[in-house]
Amino acid sequence: MTLRLPLTLLLLVAAGPAAAQNASSAGALELYPTFHSVGVRLAFSGDANLNATARVEWRQTGSPEWRAGTFLTRIPGPRWAGSVFWLPSGADVEVRAVIEDPDGGASATGTVRTRAPLPAAPGGVTRWVAPGGSDANPGTSAAPFATIQAALNVAQPGDEVRVRPGVYYQSFDTPRSGTASAPIHIVADGPGVVLDGSDPAFLGRTDWRDEGGGIWSVPFSGATRLVVVDSTMRLYRQSSLASLQANANGMTQGWALEGGRLYVKPEGGLDPNGRPVHVARYDVGGLVDVAYVRVVGFEVRYFGTTAAAAGLSLRGATGCELIGNSIHGIGGKGIFLRVGAADNLVEWNVCRDTRIGGWPWAATKGHEEELQGISNRGLRGNVIRYNTVRGTFDGIDAGGDATNENAAADCDLHDNRVFGVADDALETEDFAGINMRVYRNWAEDMLNGMSISPNFTGPTYVLYNTFHESRKGGFKFSLDTVGETFIYHNTLASTRSGFGPVYPSGRWSNKHFRNNIMVGRGQPAIGDDAGESQTGNDFDGDLLHAIGYSLVVWKGVVYSTIGAFRSATGFELNGRAGDPLFVNAAAGNYALGAGSPAIDAAVRLPGINDQYAGNGPDIGAWESGGTGPDTTPPAAIRDLNAQ
Repeated sequence: MTLRLPLTLLLLVAAGPAAAQNASSAGALELYPTFHSVGVRLAFSGDANLNATARVEWRQTGSPEWRAGTFLTRIPGPRWAGSVFWLPSGADVEVRAVIEDPDGGASATGTVRTRAPLPAAPGGVTRWVAPGGSDANPGTSAAPFATIQAALNVAQPGDEVRVRPGVYYQSFDTPRSGTASAPIHIVADGPGVVLDGSDPAFLGRTDWRDEGGGIWSVPFSGATRLVVVDSTMRLYRQSSLASLQANANGMTQGWALEGGRLYVKPEGGLDPNGRPVHVARYDVGGLVDVAYVRVVGFEVRYFGTTAAAAGLSLRGATGCELIGNSIHGIGGKGIFLRVGAADNLVEWNVCRDTRIGGWPWAATKGHEEELQGISNRGLRGNVIRYNTVRGTFDGIDAGGDATNENAAADCDLHDNRVFGVADDALETEDFAGINMRVYRNWAEDMLNGMSISPNFTGPTYVLYNTFHESRKGGFKFSLDTVGETFIYHNTLASTRSGFGPVYPSGRWSNKHFRNNIMVGRGQPAIGDDAGESQTGNDFDGDLLHAIGYSLVVWKGVVYSTIGAFRSATGFELNGRAGDPLFVNAAAGNYALGAGSPAIDAAVRLPGINDQYAGNGPDIGAWESGGTGPDTTPPAAIRDLNAQ
């Protein structure tokens, strides 16, 4: 079901008198809104000599003044594409795409409304669910249902399914849609509402048989991808009993299925008898595959039996919201936006794992535990913001379908916090990447800050992110990533030796760096030692600093000064080199201290850094006089509902 369509207009076409094959003519203008951005795609004809450029302008409806926006890039069609940033939510906005062509230009204008959140207050019937209820009840406060599913089966648009505190060994799916003005609300009635996908028969079980070597077993039939002991001790999946006995992949704990028995090897030789052991029996905690449904405030844990497992899953869902849920111990992705999911909002959720982030990288890469906290494999318009991810293999990813140009297109991934992941904090991979916007995220303690490996088309925007305490690299490029990517105003630094802000592992092209602070430690600020850089990459306005290494290595040539790098390549004409003078980088405070060479020194980027304090925008993610991002890590991982 498609509920929000892009606005396609054929308006205000103006072309010059030059020769038809070289002059540009504007075609359909497509505007695709999120809450604070609009994706722009403009079809055109002509420009056979490829000498045209294009840009976007915008204004709120009723305002007399047009504001300059970003430049547009070419995408197949032929079309121009780009984004408008920093818009108010729920506002009517005029957008004008302008083609500037010496042979004759053109323009097209349209109007679109940015999205607003769904109504948070239900307007229909409240249907109650509680421990001790019965699905034969009418679902009133005095006579509640026992299962969320029973309440959803009768819920209508505008209704609220309200769930009282307790542990619910069940899952749910959504049989019908709400509407934009009357969504269906699935709401936890306070803290302590737990959706648990494990089999309670394993809690406190006393028939575990001692197999020797710290391994115990019980009879088991069925499928699972998750075993957790004592609520937080996730065990590693081994392929066989022999692998479990041999500590395969360097893992001295784990579990295996063989011969109709479940074998576990807890940490420290722990005897599982009488202890809570959580074995997942349901695959997905909450499956939303309709439109306009809100899921708010649940603890979701111990789900996962197949490769499609998730705590909460949006499969083909449109216009839905997942808000304020705590998801942990999942044998799959914490939150999974699957094929067809579009125009959804995922915000203020916490997705965490207690073990994966600390396991050896080689043990988890390519294994069942190579999981993400939040994964956007859907279509256009999904917004992932204000979430916290901790301890998974990867933090948040987007893409995954190289055959569909609208996979994860026109999406916003912003103001999230990622801590302690085993591999990449952020990933935008294996997709066209048209109008993918990644901004104001905080990432800490990961192998690589962000992987763009590969995107094929773009434009993808990476703006105002902070990457703190990476163990290896900042930006990772490989696999012939060629999509136009604009990497502006990011801050990258680490106290760990061997950190390189630009750290390619394969061929890369068309990546444009502006106004970033990049501090290498035991590596150059910009590294391209094997000549992985191909065509279209460029740098300007960045502040570069290297500790214990030369400043830049480019195509295998070492440059100790920014002047030498500039003379040889033409890059960094407005760039600088030197200590950024952060207030306290080791503690994650990347505010600029007095006298920092980054203050007021950024290259002006229309539509990106128009708002600033002082005499000009600062280089990096933190503007002087601003508050900076929220860098507070989440509370210590614990499970107060052990049973």
